[in-house]
Amino acid sequence: MRFLPIKDWSPGYLYVCPRHVDIRVRCETCGIEKDFDRDTLPIALYRAEVEDIERRLKCACGEKKARLLFGHLEAAATDEKG
Repeated sequence: MRFLPIKDWSPGYLYVCPRHVDIRVRCETCGIEKDFDRDTLPIALYRAEVEDIERRLKCACGEKKARLLFGHLEAAATDEKG
């Protein structure tokens, strides 16, 4: 599956983001991308601004320079001949 980010779009607040939109986290330092599960957030951050959540995210490389990406997962196209 491939992630297709929505260019230059952020809902501002995470709770405003529709459930059908997939969220990924990208470390700006090392470039690693991982899926983000909004259900794992503490209740206190449920209505926080996206920028506040990004400031709290820490990568495995030790840096706190993460960015939330909003978009959709696209299934890999298979070449079926028949």
